[in-house]
Amino acid sequence: MEGNYTTPLARWARILEIFIPCYMFGKSWGIADKKTFELFRAMFPTFLIDGADYLKKLIHTDNTNIERLVATVAGAIIGFLVVALLAVVMHIVLRDRKYIDSLRFTSVTLIPIAVLNGTLSHAIKTLVESLSTQAPDALYASTVSSSRGTVAINVLFYLTAMWMMSRRTGVTRSRRWGVIAVGVGFIVLYLALGLMISPNEWQVLLPKLQQALATH
Repeated sequence: MEGNYTTPLARWARILEIFIPCYMFGKSWGIADKKTFELFRAMFPTFLIDGADYLKKLIHTDNTNIERLVATVAGAIIGFLVVALLAVVMHIVLRDRKYIDSLRFTSVTLIPIAVLNGTLSHAIKTLVESLSTQAPDALYASTVSSSRGTVAINVLFYLTAMWMMSRRTGVTRSRRWGVIAVGVGFIVLYLALGLMISPNEWQVLLPKLQQALATH
């Protein structure tokens, strides 16, 4: 149509708008190693970590670099499946576009939660590195207590992104509230399924971490 500006890379941009956030969102679920596996299962929903671990075992390698690539790709695949399912719900709420556009909308707005996953996984790695040098109380404060603030901030960014993206893509005001409801429901479900470490989990987890560190 005359007056529309397009580039040869427009199609690739649309694909990357789906691929990159999905990769960011899910890769943290696949990077657990022998030292951190139990900790990742406590920090994130267990079935996501187990699913990524199953995919990793399908391609066994002794090469460290390839192993890392397989781990992140395995997590990204699980991440894409989760986003695709969430996009089905979002598509039902939006009702004014193709599913691929709903998938792109869902993927882009999930970037704050993808950043949250990355922050939590980084905290896990830091925890393991500090396990032998810091007191358990200090580790609890940095890993469990401070994570709550991180989650709250990123959830706020997530809901803001959904509202602003809805405005930019022409979603009516009444449907925007439906989009926000889907986002709130997703966060509640993510937390209910096991996001973050509870105080009770920490008491059980700490001895396992200390044993894993001593073993590996």
